[in-house]
Amino acid sequence: MKTYDEDMEVKENRRGFIAWVKEHKKQLILVGISIPAIIATILGLKNSDSIKALWKHLSEEIEKANMFSAKWFDTVTDEVLSAEREKVRLAYCSSGDNFSEACRLQNLLWRFDKEMSKRAWGDEIPHAPSIHREHGWYLPNDD
Repeated sequence: MKTYDEDMEVKENRRGFIAWVKEHKKQLILVGISIPAIIATILGLKNSDSIKALWKHLSEEIEKANMFSAKWFDTVTDEVLSAEREKVRLAYCSSGDNFSEACRLQNLLWRFDKEMSKRAWGDEIPHAPSIHREHGWYLPNDD
């Protein structure tokens, strides 16, 4: 008999607890949100210097990643394009034995050259100058 009474008491306590939770649901949600927010604010204030350094580093990385994007190539002037190409060319020349870096820079140089050629020629097909042969301009080379 004693166990039955104890079970009923536990069930009553559970029902009472559930009723209390339902009654104070909004307050519990606010507390559940505000405590982590307060902790995050305190940690943010304590570590503000490292957060600023991290933010600066991330913004520099994002800027570097967008440096030679397709949009960048479309919007940059010819002077900036040639100056940046020269920087990439110097980096390529000094890359040494770093094969992956050299390949990346070479591909970037080709991209610069393609854009510069497109700007110089537009829709026109580039053509090489005619070659002067040793016997004259339009003479065959049969001797």
